[in-house]
Amino acid sequence: MTFLEQYLKSAFVLVGTGRAAMIGYISAYLVDAATGVGLVDQSNSFFGKLLLFITVCGVLLIRKNSDIANLRNLANESTFYDKQWQATWKDSKDTEKSGEQ
Repeated sequence: MTFLEQYLKSAFVLVGTGRAAMIGYISAYLVDAATGVGLVDQSNSFFGKLLLFITVCGVLLIRKNSDIANLRNLANESTFYDKQWQATWKDSKDTEKSGEQ
């Protein structure tokens, strides 16, 4: 990969980051206009800090669209063994009930 290709790839990432920042700023401005609560007051409130924390965690976990599929697969894999365990106990209870009759 040449230097120019690397530069263009990083420039596209920065453009996406800039767009996300502008969306955040515009949404904060609209909340300010609708409620009268300023931008500083929004970020100093508990709710503002909670939303900031959720946003930062979301950005760290999901950097590309393929990360959503990876997280979904991870969640399915983490519950797979529990589903198998529950199924074995369900089968053993069914055989116990049929033996009692």
